Amino acid sequence: MLLIPDFSVFGLPAQLAVGLRFSVQRLEDAGPKISFELQIHSSNKDNSSSNLVTLNMSITASAQLDLRGVSHPSQVVLPFPNWQPKEKPVKEDDVGPQVTHIYELHNFGPSSIGEAELQVGWPSRYHDENLLYAMEIETDGPISCRTNTSLNPHGLQTSTLQDTPELLGFLRNRSDPPPPHRSRRSVSTAESFSTKTLNCSNLSCLKIMCMVGRLDRGRSAVIKIRSRLWAHTVLQWRNDPYSLNSTVSFMVLSVPYLVQPPTSSQLRASMGTLVLWGTPDVSFAVPLWVIILAILLGLLVLAILTLAMWKCGFFDRARPPADDDVSDQEKLTSDQTGDA
Repeated sequence: MLLIPDFSVFGLPAQLAVGLRFSVQRLEDAGPKISFELQIHSSNKDNSSSNLVTLNMSITASAQLDLRGVSHPSQVVLPFPNWQPKEKPVKEDDVGPQVTHIYELHNFGPSSIGEAELQVGWPSRYHDENLLYAMEIETDGPISCRTNTSLNPHGLQTSTLQDTPELLGFLRNRSDPPPPHRSRRSVSTAESFSTKTLNCSNLSCLKIMCMVGRLDRGRSAVIKIRSRLWAHTVLQWRNDPYSLNSTVSFMVLSVPYLVQPPTSSQLRASMGTLVLWGTPDVSFAVPLWVIILAILLGLLVLAILTLAMWKCGFFDRARPPADDDVSDQEKLTSDQTGDA
């Protein structure tokens, strides 16, 4: 109750403007609207109460969510110097370079989400051969994941690798919300090249299903997929650039309020790792003894050709005529002319 003094007794105007600010808490069980009833009670004996005014305010649940991803490394250049595939790999280093994709679901608020479903399609096999060989899945935040097939089916020995500062910086929550009406599809570097895109539409994918728990404003759920690029498969793509794309989508299943949002939030994103071919460094790709042997063989072939040409008289030259031979030739010519 707000007490307002009666200024009319002092000969002052009785009109007064009053502003009220309310902070409403615990709206989880509130209905679609909340009502405020306003009435003024006065000490005036003739008209002690004003008319009753009802103010209705609608309650809605709205959460601005953002889904983003990063690939590390963003591109892989083939061929690999001083590396040969092994028929029976034992360690994960024997397979190929490491490729990691990280996806983050961030809630910018203002409302919370109660539960969401997140699905990832991972390009694991290409024409019955391994492609991005999934080693392990790590999560951060209220999220748990499972796969339709087992990880690391060949039982390769894992190696402990530390996150780079680039990945650690990515895991920090952003303070600024994404601009409105922007495209939700991640644009990779592969679009600037004439590349062939490989994703779940044209190859076999590992399915990763995740359940996201309550995500309040300012919190994130992160999934990190660590894999190895199966070099034996990609080395068969001579001079063909490829983009290996993983896809992720999520859908909000519920919110922790009695009032539900009018539409369910859904987002999709795609992240690609570019596979390119570069010019190999011959000084590292070819052993030194092979270069020396090639030079010696070249010299031997040159010597054999030179000897054969000498035997065939290629280097013999006609002897120029001497002065006596020229005089005899002129005398013989003059005698023949006189007889004629």
